[in-house]
Amino acid sequence: MLITSLALHELLVEGIATPLTLQLRRGTAVELVVAGELEAFRLLQVLIGEQLPTSGSVLVDQQPLQQRGRDLLFQIRRRIGLVTPQVGLISNLKVWENITLPLLYQDGFMSETAAANALQLLEHLGYNGNLWALPGHLSQADRIVTTFVRAVAADPDLIVYQTDLFDELPEKRHDALLQQIAALHGRPDGPAALFIATGASTPAPIQLQQRYDLRHAAPLRNR
Repeated sequence: MLITSLALHELLVEGIATPLTLQLRRGTAVELVVAGELEAFRLLQVLIGEQLPTSGSVLVDQQPLQQRGRDLLFQIRRRIGLVTPQVGLISNLKVWENITLPLLYQDGFMSETAAANALQLLEHLGYNGNLWALPGHLSQADRIVTTFVRAVAADPDLIVYQTDLFDELPEKRHDALLQQIAALHGRPDGPAALFIATGASTPAPIQLQQRYDLRHAAPLRNR
């Protein structure tokens, strides 16, 4: 299943000061600024259908997410990649298994090209550890990189980032990850990007189409 568009209509989540209306399509990047980590977590849970909003709706291809059946909701979640400071890797699966499992669930196989691209991306982002290590044995930087590669390998329609994760990377790996994110979402056919920030803006070189400050009352600006 492919997501053609994801829209938020008059969406209110606890801790967010203003209703949010926007539409995300492939090749677009939007930032939402919230008050803190708790608000970021609540918003993320609503976006993937784990919690109901206070009011308003999340629309996937013009249909409310909360009205989707369980099986369809599961398919939609597989089309959304998550890259957060909490990481979310499966603790009893090896690094390579964490990367390949979403694609195996989705398509039943991982092509040689997809595998080679994932390995190349890991190397470019400074991962030089054991592919068969468990996540608990990795540094936080390696876990973040693994999560990003997992998201990219699944060829999602949308990737959601919490920008706090950038602060947890050494400078060289921080810059390399930002360059890869910018290249991925800078393509017209690239997945949509949604950055959830808790203060500082999403760093350059990522180009945003819109930035919303949900602690206040309106879109800040185009850039």
